[in-house]
Amino acid sequence: MKKIFLYFFLAPLLSYTQIDSKDILFTIDDKPVTTAEFLRVYNKNLDLITDESQKDIDNYLQLYIDYKLKVSEAYEKKYDKKESYIFELNKYSAQLAANYLFDKESQDSLLIEAYDRTATEIKASHILIRIDENDLDTLDVYNKLVSYREEFLKNKLEYLIKKYHDGKNTFVEDLGYFSAFKMIYSFESIAYNTIIGDISMPFRTRFGYHILKVDDKRKSLGEVTVGHLMLLKKNNDSKVKINALYDSISKGGNFESFAKKYSDDKKTSSIGGKLKPFKSGQLNSLPFENAAFKLNEINQISKPIETKFGWHILKLYSKSKLASFTEMKPSLLKKIKNNSRSSIITKSFYNKLLNKYSLNYDNDLSYFVESLKGHSSQNVWKIPINMDNNKLLLKFNDTKLTYLNFANYIVESSLINETNYKLINDLYIDFINQSIMNYYKSNLLSENQEYRYVYNEYKEGLLLFDLMESEVWNKAKDDTLGLKKYFNENKSLFNDSEMVFNIEQEIPGEVISKYQVLFEKKWIKSLREKKVIFINRKVLKKTKQNINK
Repeated sequence: MKKIFLYFFLAPLLSYTQIDSKDILFTIDDKPVTTAEFLRVYNKNLDLITDESQKDIDNYLQLYIDYKLKVSEAYEKKYDKKESYIFELNKYSAQLAANYLFDKESQDSLLIEAYDRTATEIKASHILIRIDENDLDTLDVYNKLVSYREEFLKNKLEYLIKKYHDGKNTFVEDLGYFSAFKMIYSFESIAYNTIIGDISMPFRTRFGYHILKVDDKRKSLGEVTVGHLMLLKKNNDSKVKINALYDSISKGGNFESFAKKYSDDKKTSSIGGKLKPFKSGQLNSLPFENAAFKLNEINQISKPIETKFGWHILKLYSKSKLASFTEMKPSLLKKIKNNSRSSIITKSFYNKLLNKYSLNYDNDLSYFVESLKGHSSQNVWKIPINMDNNKLLLKFNDTKLTYLNFANYIVESSLINETNYKLINDLYIDFINQSIMNYYKSNLLSENQEYRYVYNEYKEGLLLFDLMESEVWNKAKDDTLGLKKYFNENKSLFNDSEMVFNIEQEIPGEVISKYQVLFEKKWIKSLREKKVIFINRKVLKKTKQNINK
């Protein structure tokens, strides 16, 4: 007899009752399955279901009960103890965890920002005064650039170049057009946040202090592929010769053949002058770039143009507009991960962990500051013998970090930094970041609900595959007598009505697959009879009302 029982309640239900995430929808051998778990799977798979009957909550519930029956059977038969299963699960969990150890919101925000900036190009110029990256006394430099702002606003760039540019300490430069990832992120952000015609206040990058003027903003020109024939400016004959070559090409001469024979760009002449695709702002020549993007018709030839490199004739091979966000997302994400933007995502994630565990970077580090005085990579610091090793530095959840923990971290970090050690506060910040990250990663199943859901789905799916392979698919395939009987009784189900089935011969795959389905149904029926299943009718009704609403 099928051992499925329904809980019935005499008390009437309200027209709609709020579902409690801890409501137990059903149990299998006293092991509960909550409404929250069932609804999550139901809603997740709803759009993937092609069989409309399965969208019915009662039908889907039966399918989910069957699924959980299989999971229960897998645990009962200890499939979770198999070495191959444990190895595969551990490998997957390590891969999966990487998707939960960064701030996705911050990453998504930077992706959208990067695409928006890629779609808008900025023409800018700047004045840079170089200073050492570790120099802290920068007030004079800052004030000097403040005094330059008025001149920058009123005078042409050529005047400022002659007056201030020395190519060593002070640089005055026209940067041309650029978009996302062409400049370091801090510089790029100032440029995109400065309005046309305005000049920024002095700001610092790793190169020094800058002031920046935005001259223009325009929509991205997209991407272009051109070839070029180049002549170096060896003498006055170069201009005459490039015009003669242009005249010959215009009258039907083959551009690629002329490039192979006459071009001084030896990197491209052997392939007929063709260059790799590029976007605006990507080349170190504004005249060349402008000429390339002015070409509109495929195979169109430009008139000779002059750049600082020489004279050029261009040919257009392809031209495309900016791709969609969806198309560009993979490449943008790769650039973000290889860019200083990645540190923003990391820092944001650490801040979330700090908030989660009610921590901050403030602490009394005077003991370590005093102890470290006078030490360097040549005079390596050692943990003091009289240090109170067990003195508590900080605590979160069930983790305690002591003076000894931090002292060991300092020793390890000193070995990594060959020339000097970090400021003690920087070391402490790194120590906290590493500690909370290690804790979060080690406790990911309890700390992150989404990870727990995905991990458990894979864990059960892997169990079910091993179970089904051993208990259903292989057994059905090896059941030659059952296969023959099934075939003889159901010949009308097969496409080849003249198919002959001999046990001695290889069994047709179509017969095996159909028999496996029948075998599985009988097997599931036996599981239903073997295990005790309770369905909570009251909770089921609440669940249906929740879905309908």
